Amino acid sequence: MSEKITFKTVDIQPEKFLNLLNPDTQIAGYENVLMYNTGIYGSKIDNAFPDLIIDLFQNGSAVNSNLINTKATLITGNNLQAEDDKKSAEVEPFIRKRNKSGENLQGVYENAASDMALFDAACLQVIFNREGKVAEVYHIPIQNFRLGIPNKYNQVEWGRLSNSWGIITNSIEQRIRDSVKIHMWAPDQWKKYPTQLMYIKKYSYAHYAVPSYNSSIPWIMIDREIASFHRNNIQSQFFLSMMITQVRGSMSDEEVAKNAEELERFYAGSKGRKALLSYVDQIADKPVVDQISGTEQDKVFDVLSRETFQHIITAHRAFPILGGFDGSGSDLGGDANKLNVSIMAFAQLVCEPMKQTLLDGFNRIFEVNQIPPVIAITEPLKLTQPIAGAEDLTRNERRAYLYGLGEIDESVNQVNNPNLTPE
Repeated sequence: MSEKITFKTVDIQPEKFLNLLNPDTQIAGYENVLMYNTGIYGSKIDNAFPDLIIDLFQNGSAVNSNLINTKATLITGNNLQAEDDKKSAEVEPFIRKRNKSGENLQGVYENAASDMALFDAACLQVIFNREGKVAEVYHIPIQNFRLGIPNKYNQVEWGRLSNSWGIITNSIEQRIRDSVKIHMWAPDQWKKYPTQLMYIKKYSYAHYAVPSYNSSIPWIMIDREIASFHRNNIQSQFFLSMMITQVRGSMSDEEVAKNAEELERFYAGSKGRKALLSYVDQIADKPVVDQISGTEQDKVFDVLSRETFQHIITAHRAFPILGGFDGSGSDLGGDANKLNVSIMAFAQLVCEPMKQTLLDGFNRIFEVNQIPPVIAITEPLKLTQPIAGAEDLTRNERRAYLYGLGEIDESVNQVNNPNLTPE
């Protein structure tokens, strides 16, 4: 028996299935800035949590992205309008007025609604005029906003704006130097601070808003890793499809490498296969390879995909049909009714409270200008359920639908049968 067996692999790249990173978010003060950290970018103080949320929204789970987009649509609702229709003439001019960026208050509200869906928070920049009225309102992307250190009363008086908070290659000190310090919302101090920031969020256990679906972030990461794993398998032609054993003979290591390259070129192409090459001194030294079935891996991924889907749906307090999956359960009104009921429940239980939080912030601006409050109504889907007419039903269907009678055998002549219903 030979003591030397040489193996060469063709088109095999080492791939990691999953390296789960726990966000481990933490809020910590540093250089008079309240950092919003992820803890996963190589530093416990990376100040990049909003950028992580954006990355997972754009490049993470399709289910998560779909639910956030649905939230944004339901929070936005119809156009801003006066709560009292009789006072529309007082409200409409302020809503239509555009800031220096060319955006009116309706556009600002729509952008803020998108942030509320993604971050459970929104930020506005408010500019006062010489009379103490709000002259302009701008939307500030959440990723550009950071809070200052709370004072001794645990109140945050200052905020900071910068486009580079998420550029983690820059030092924290550099990112702070690049930021602009602006006073937080205090309309009674408009003379001293004519430009202010309003941070809109519901009550939470920290100064920063924590996304309501925060518990599903590890599962969103898993969903992305599953997609990446399958993509890598497709790009690398899935698993080994053959094993080629060749007697090494007097071939040197250089000749073995050259022979492997020639075989690789032979099997190359858009539909080339992955092959394991084995070089032995004697054919009796041929290795025994146990085949690994891809079916078992598919089963594992199927279970993991279902678990991931359920955790993301649960964290968003949504329903499977809203995530793009229709279960086996039935509904008396059919699929359209099931979708409509799910959207209405999701809107009332999840999105309406978020919308109200956002509108409360906007109405504080209206209050300063002594303008009546506004609302944004989200109308339910207008679905018309089909109603079967007499011409759409068979005789047996009419008997069951109208009279609760059983079926009859229409293949037999039923002359003078008292159980027949008229045509």
